Amino acid sequence: MFSYPQTEETKKLLSAEELAQELGVSRTTAYALLWSGQIPSMKIGRLRKIRRKDVEAFIEARMENGEHGAA
Repeated sequence: MFSYPQTEETKKLLSAEELAQELGVSRTTAYALLWSGQIPSMKIGRLRKIRRKDVEAFIEARMENGEHGAA
């Protein structure tokens, strides 16, 4: 099996397990967020991949007022 080298674009893709680690949640919760459409994802072969910018947007949308730039 040939392994493609990672490019800057592919480094921006996370697995569901990496998503769970990033958010500090279980793998089951990460998959629930993906299946519900709260975090967009794509299927590549049998793997589910998530763009880092979509994870950042998900987090940003859930920030409470006053947390941005608070010292």
